[in-house]
Amino acid sequence: MATFCLIHGNWHDGSCWEPLAERLRARGHGAVAPDLPYDDPTATYEDRARPAVTALDGVQGPVVIVGHSVGSAEAALVAAERQPALLVYLCPRFGSFAVPPDAPAVFRERFPFPPTDEEGRMVWEADAAIAAMYPRLSPEVARRLAERLRPGASPVGEYPLARHPDTPTALIYAREDEFFTPEWERFVAQTLLGIEPIEIPGGHFPMIEAPDALADLLVSLGERSGPSEAF
Repeated sequence: MATFCLIHGNWHDGSCWEPLAERLRARGHGAVAPDLPYDDPTATYEDRARPAVTALDGVQGPVVIVGHSVGSAEAALVAAERQPALLVYLCPRFGSFAVPPDAPAVFRERFPFPPTDEEGRMVWEADAAIAAMYPRLSPEVARRLAERLRPGASPVGEYPLARHPDTPTALIYAREDEFFTPEWERFVAQTLLGIEPIEIPGGHFPMIEAPDALADLLVSLGERSGPSEAF
């Protein structure tokens, strides 16, 4: 039995993992999905990662760390603290490590990012969030997610890792991701990490759109993970 540490992305909280966490537990695994303080404009990268590190205190046995979107930065920090572990990037931003200037475009053209508040945090209006981020979800699920969104702040200070953690690593990207281009995700996997990416159908939130398929994929990755060749 493995324990899956599920690290959410910007604006969201741990509740966005509930459909996937339920499937993982039904398959006999453990799952923790802590809330990270992305809304705190004074938080460092270490501050943002700390709830996930704490959630794994005392956990025995295999650990799979899954970082979604912006949460890829904090997932790498947790993996550096908790080795050995399998690190899985899910639709990652991967913006914390050095990127060559000739890298493909990261974001989809004309993605409608939300405005910022007086503290420089990006803040979604619910209807705009539904239209931009959740077009593949049912109206009820999309509204529930949108009404839980928090402001998104940038972390304070430099990223604490100079290189990628030496741990088995996988990258899963969604073909129709609303945020990130497939070219960017393939570049991260093949050029920056030295691994082959795994492409899945759907959009930026596979843990909500297709939790059964994602649970099966994550369990399979955990069972066959080997030494990392990243960096």
